[in-house]
Parts: sequence; structure tokens; C-alpha cells
Amino acid sequence: MIFIIGYGLTLLGIIAIFSGIVGLFRFPDFYTKIHAASVIECCGVPLSLVGLAFLQHDFTSSFKLLFAAILILILNPVSTHAIGKASLLSPNNQKGLK
Repeated sequence: MIFIIGYGLTLLGIIAIFSGIVGLFRFPDFYTKIHAASVIECCGVPLSLVGLAFLQHDFTSSFKLLFAAILILILNPVSTHAIGKASLLSPNNQKGLK
């Protein structure tokens, strides 16, 4: 039963990663592309890491994977916001969205 949960979460993470990759190629401007990249980092990677944590046999490996997933979930929105805000406030802003 644990293997089914682990493989299912890993598969959901891979699907989220591939949908974000498609978004990176299809979206037209920087802000929508940064959204697609944050979907990859905030949904796909933590789901895959949690799925892999279910598949580990020892506690230390599972703990490290879960800790990495929690760090990604905390730090990714902050870094994505900082990059978007820096782009919005930069003098090279192509859209004039100031």
C-alpha cells in the first residue's frame, strides 16, 4: 500500500513538472513563464520528493527528502516573488507596468 502511495505521488509530481515545461514553452511573456516555473518548483518537485520519501526503507533518507520538500515549499514562493518584483521594477521592463 505504501508503494502505491509513493508511486502515485511521484507520478503526480512528474505530471506537474511536464505541465510546467509545456507552459514554459507556450506562455508568451516573462511573468507567465515565471508562473510556469514556479508550478514546477512548488508543485512538481515537492510531490516527487514526498513520493520518493514513501519509497525509502530507512527513516533518515525519508526525513531528508521531506525536509527538502518543506524547504522548497517555503523558499520557492519567496524567490519567485522577488524575481518578479525585481523584473517589474527594473528599468529594462519591456511592458511599462510600473
